[in-house]
Amino acid sequence: MKWSLSSAKTFRKCQRQWYFRNVFASPTAKDPERRAAFLLGKLQSVASWRGSVVDEVISGTIVGSLKSRQLPERQEAIAFARKIFDMQLATAKKNPLREPDMPVASWGRSYAALFSVEYGDGPTAEEIETAWREVVAAIENLLRHRGLLNRLLGAKSLFAQRPLQYQAYGVTVVGVPDLIAFYENEAPAIIDWKAHAVGSSDAWLQLAIYAGALVKCTPHKDFPENPSLRESADIRLLEVQLLIDRIRNHELDDEDRAAAEDYIADSASTMLTAIDGRKLADMSPDDFSSSPFDGVCADCSFKRICWETNA
Repeated sequence: MKWSLSSAKTFRKCQRQWYFRNVFASPTAKDPERRAAFLLGKLQSVASWRGSVVDEVISGTIVGSLKSRQLPERQEAIAFARKIFDMQLATAKKNPLREPDMPVASWGRSYAALFSVEYGDGPTAEEIETAWREVVAAIENLLRHRGLLNRLLGAKSLFAQRPLQYQAYGVTVVGVPDLIAFYENEAPAIIDWKAHAVGSSDAWLQLAIYAGALVKCTPHKDFPENPSLRESADIRLLEVQLLIDRIRNHELDDEDRAAAEDYIADSASTMLTAIDGRKLADMSPDDFSSSPFDGVCADCSFKRICWETNA
């Protein structure tokens, strides 16, 4: 079983939602309900979609420029963002869930699926306009951080959205940092981009998990050798809040790192207990409790199949 921070948060919020997303859903299963669950799991709010557009712009153009030892240009980044934004909005309005037999990969960069299209009337013009303004603001704020960009220019190598995984506590722990920067004679850095309008998120736990994964994982073949990397404490952890234009440097102590390990161990144990060694054929949604929190069902991507199952 794979474990990630997002799956742990989902399990805590609603075990049944976790079941549909992490156990039942499948892009390749012949069962149309499992395929439907996979597609429903791709639904995003307008805000989360806007954040994914920003991530794609950073990975697709800004990091590419830095790898070429050039500072990224605003005009190029904004033009790329506009292209991605418009393509994905057009796809989302068509609702790709209406074409369940078309593989997600075949959509390429144009794929996007919005919760408000599947379960409502779609995003309003004001929501779309706000989303675009925030995409531009996030990109411009990042490009103004010349100190950060110059530090990344000096990296030996940069890896965007590179999965890290290792075995622990009976599960496969998975983390996907937004950016890993390796240096010649110093410890690497892990950077997490955030695009929250209020900037209230503190990513210390997420970054601590990434740092542990970078130390413990089997390195990708193109990762450079880095003799200075011995402990997760060596790794610099940066949380970049793009909309409120703030950078947080997280310096974790032994207690923080122990807390992160305890979080993984406790969460993994609870998930494994819920599954209890069973295969999918021996499980049903009723085996997993629904959310005890108000409002979760209304915003759940899987409510259609969940409610049909329990009709």
